[in-house]
Amino acid sequence: MKYYILGILFLFGAAGNAFAQNSDDILNELSEKAKGFKNIHAKYSSRLIDKANGIDLKQTGEAYVEGEKYYVELGDYIMITDGETIWTYEKETNDCYVDYLEDVGDDASMSPSKMFTIWEEDFKHEFKEMSKVNGRDCYLVYLYPNNPAENAFHTIQLYVDKAKMEVVKFIVKGREGNDVIYEVTDFNPNTTLPSGVFQFQESKHPGVNIIDNRL
Repeated sequence: MKYYILGILFLFGAAGNAFAQNSDDILNELSEKAKGFKNIHAKYSSRLIDKANGIDLKQTGEAYVEGEKYYVELGDYIMITDGETIWTYEKETNDCYVDYLEDVGDDASMSPSKMFTIWEEDFKHEFKEMSKVNGRDCYLVYLYPNNPAENAFHTIQLYVDKAKMEVVKFIVKGREGNDVIYEVTDFNPNTTLPSGVFQFQESKHPGVNIIDNRL
């Protein structure tokens, strides 16, 4: 699930200078714009391709983000944090795992405030070429983790709309030959968020089994 969240949160960089000329310009513009968002609501699609195991899984998702708080839904999973507690809910089993955010190890680094600028410290990057995504002219930027042996992926391919300077597509290239492809279908910054969206609502999941790991 963490592998999905990584890609999801990278998707939410957006508009900037339409005349970016290299990867530094592009990523700096994305970072600065993202820092100015009060909140975000986005819808997206994902596709997991694992040729070795014959997997081609397509899913849709939705996310709300506000600072360190987020609600991320993808397929059978929902992850919610209020910045202190994190709830991981599995629809199929009706189980909800509750942890302190600071206790979930590497997952804590998946907070949106860090993901918007993670390339500044944890990645090398290069402008690769111009490319087309659904008829849109896009910059293609490759991101390479500084410590590849510590990551499940070796490359991230970031497609940025040249005219709008919005991330429209994102591909995580796995070390084991599996790829995850994300596309943003709806992006709305600075919007009105649903009440209580950053708290797990037991009343919406009758019979849910709460597994509280904070005890």
